[in-house]
Amino acid sequence: MAKVLALSAHDIASVLTMSDAVTAVEEAYAQKAQGKGLAWPMVYHAFNPSVADMDIRSGELVDNGLFGLKLTAWFSENPSRGLPEIFGTTLLCDDTTGAPLALVNASAVTGLRTGAAGALGIKWLGRKDASRLLVAGTGHQATYQVAAALAANPGINHVEVWDPRKAEAPVARVEQMKATVADMLAAAQVKKDYEIVAVSDGEAAVRSADAIITITPATTPFIKADWVQPGVHISAVGADMEGKQEVESGVAAHALVFADDRPQSISAGELELPYKEGVLAEDAITEIGEVIVNAKPGRTSDDQITLFDTSGIAVQDLAATKIAYDRAVEAGVGTYVEL
Repeated sequence: MAKVLALSAHDIASVLTMSDAVTAVEEAYAQKAQGKGLAWPMVYHAFNPSVADMDIRSGELVDNGLFGLKLTAWFSENPSRGLPEIFGTTLLCDDTTGAPLALVNASAVTGLRTGAAGALGIKWLGRKDASRLLVAGTGHQATYQVAAALAANPGINHVEVWDPRKAEAPVARVEQMKATVADMLAAAQVKKDYEIVAVSDGEAAVRSADAIITITPATTPFIKADWVQPGVHISAVGADMEGKQEVESGVAAHALVFADDRPQSISAGELELPYKEGVLAEDAITEIGEVIVNAKPGRTSDDQITLFDTSGIAVQDLAATKIAYDRAVEAGVGTYVEL
């Protein structure tokens, strides 16, 4: 018999903050660079292409003594059924015995850890004086990107939000974001002055940004190479499946290029098409964990363009979920189920 701790979205919100997620993802990247964080091949299946699919990302964190997986199912017609569009479930297991430890609402963790990844790109690869951030995309995940960037980067204090799909500025959406971002920062005990504004002119916003986060499902790139200025950092977050691309390949051809997982980035990430087009070689890609552990250099001058592709790997989820699990056990949060 094994006792498994089940944690709901409400449980996760009570024990895990954005700052926790940033710490967890940073540690996961470091373990990966040291050979202690393993990202196993992704499993993907389309039940109905562009309508319903699922993917399984799995791996191991040796220093944390665990392995596990996250299963994400996307069914676009669910809202008409009164159901969420996405269901996510994470399973944590002990890597000594194989015993299951926790079954967790992954959606509650995914937002935090994905935001943390984009923010860590700025922290480790952006200019030290970066203060102006552009977030391109206005979906659910965009709010997490804004909050994480503000939490992880003390110098970022001006955030512009642009919807590449529309001509008008996303004013109403940004007003919704502001309260949620404030709540996330308060929960993480982050105190700073900042502003978040909606913009309609994407080209002008790209040209004036110190850092850019893209978070859309685009298959046609909308960040044009000739808009991108020397010294800017780009965290490309949205391209997490084959065929997606948010940033023109010309940027990768002239930038210092980084990824969370090199093989995945050229098969199902932002760097897939630049690699297939022959403008980017695999050995030109540095994993961000290698920068964090000081095994390879990141940015070496203020005029370099840096591009970070984070298509998402299981060690991010495992590290963040482990923090939530440990805190839930300590606080008596969640429900034990005997299998």
